[in-house]
Amino acid sequence: MDGRTLPRRDRTLPRRDRNVKPERGWTVGAPPSVGPPDVTQRSGSASTIMAAMTRFPGVSFRPARDADVERTYEVFLEASDDLSKRVGRPPRAGTGAPPRRALALRRSCVRHDPDRFWVAEADDRVIGFAIAILRDDVWHLAALHVVPEYQGGGIGTELTRRSLAGTGPATALTVITDAVNPISNALYMRAGMLFQDAMLTFDAPMPASGDAGEALAAAPDDPHEPSAAGGRTLERRPIDLAADQHLLASIDLSTIGFARPMDHELWASIEGLRGMLLERDRVTVGYAYASADGAIGPLAVHDPSDLPAALTAAAAAAAEAGAVSIHVRIPGSARLAASWLVARGARLSSIGLFLASRPVGRLDRYVTSGGDAFY
Repeated sequence: MDGRTLPRRDRTLPRRDRNVKPERGWTVGAPPSVGPPDVTQRSGSASTIMAAMTRFPGVSFRPARDADVERTYEVFLEASDDLSKRVGRPPRAGTGAPPRRALALRRSCVRHDPDRFWVAEADDRVIGFAIAILRDDVWHLAALHVVPEYQGGGIGTELTRRSLAGTGPATALTVITDAVNPISNALYMRAGMLFQDAMLTFDAPMPASGDAGEALAAAPDDPHEPSAAGGRTLERRPIDLAADQHLLASIDLSTIGFARPMDHELWASIEGLRGMLLERDRVTVGYAYASADGAIGPLAVHDPSDLPAALTAAAAAAAEAGAVSIHVRIPGSARLAASWLVARGARLSSIGLFLASRPVGRLDRYVTSGGDAFY
């Protein structure tokens, strides 16, 4: 059989079974409700390898390497464009070279999460991949994509199972999904990852003239929201990774619930992405990242009332770098961030779901990463 195609019976699966994230389970052949499998069964043993070879003829699985970085981005485009066509959204493919930030994320995962970045191959071609990260006791499925002609056959389930390396019964399992993909979302939920929050993506134009910071700060507040201390201006200074790790860890622990120095190292390495600490009266209240293409995030503050001022500071930094619009993905519980965006003419471009096996973090004071698969 040609490894590039499936037998006719697999290629004609009902449309409902052919999603970008088509299947989700913890052990091959076991019900998702049993929870994560024993770590010794997740990858590497001879019996596990033989079982995978039997279940997926012509398909092999291995840890990702640096050489897979660009191909996994191509798989993402193929899979996401297939879903976009089915729900009437414009495709992403053909819009230019892979974003540097997406490629940098993959290289970082090869370095820091090698046991949780897996690829599936058929006929010497990568046809699927999964990327997960493990930070303290929180596991996050950052990406899971299989090219359309191989969807619906259990490959995504096997990739996910392998990406669970290092987890245990106390590990929180999390994923951000697309709300238009109900089959996958139902599978995640049956696996124990239940709804915690919505994820709202907004796009807004940058003020055309004058000082962007002043224009953004001057936009009217939502009258339905309480006045916030965050309306006062915040000072910003560049993040110094060597000197500021304790401040970054403190902010992360009070918002998302875990420290992540390797992720701040990743963001600091990306050209055109500005990291800044946000201060008021010389007291650090949060941090933010903003890029020259207008992507804001991650952004975190100790007090949710500082979200408006933090967004103003981040948007001003993006404008200074040459951005003509801003792109922001926020948790639905971050109401002050939503109010700030709506008051400035932002358009809601997509709705996602944040699913977790147990509640994690305090997301009412957080803006997710706006330019990569992390949160």
